[in-house]
Amino acid sequence: MDEISNAEAALLGLLSEGPMYPYQIEQEVQYRDMRSWTELSMSSIYKLLNNLEKKGFVNRENEVSPENRLRKLFSISDAGKKALQAKLERLLTEPEHTRWQVDIGTYNCDLLPPKKVRNALREYRKGLEKNIKCYEELRQFLQDSGCPAHRQAVAMRPIYLLKGEIEWVDAFIKQLPG
Repeated sequence: MDEISNAEAALLGLLSEGPMYPYQIEQEVQYRDMRSWTELSMSSIYKLLNNLEKKGFVNRENEVSPENRLRKLFSISDAGKKALQAKLERLLTEPEHTRWQVDIGTYNCDLLPPKKVRNALREYRKGLEKNIKCYEELRQFLQDSGCPAHRQAVAMRPIYLLKGEIEWVDAFIKQLPG
């Protein structure tokens, strides 16, 4: 079975909710703020749909609109469901290696005066706090919208990661000379 990309998995996940036109998919991506946690964009959606159709993971039904325009309705195929399930299991099993830009600064911070390092890290901490607030607002929106817990978890996981990052920043600042 062909391996699917993360973007293809996100797209198949949407189609698993029901058949959609590409424009509907774009609206859902925008409404769910999926661009912040997937590689989906308007231009990539059409390309991904074509690739998934070639692999046999989506079915396309051509329709003529009332305006006499061709519309393509896409749905997930049985093979697409199997590929998606295999990808989801792998994504939920394997921890991702993350490259943090701050590590470059941390590794080389001895090239800056300690006061500048401390001030920069305090600004970094403020940014983390701001991001936590945004994710808390997203989680509340998802909860108020009646989203199931597994979808709210997409907002909760970054909150835990960011809080851990704040703990690290606080500990690192204490270790700095001066």
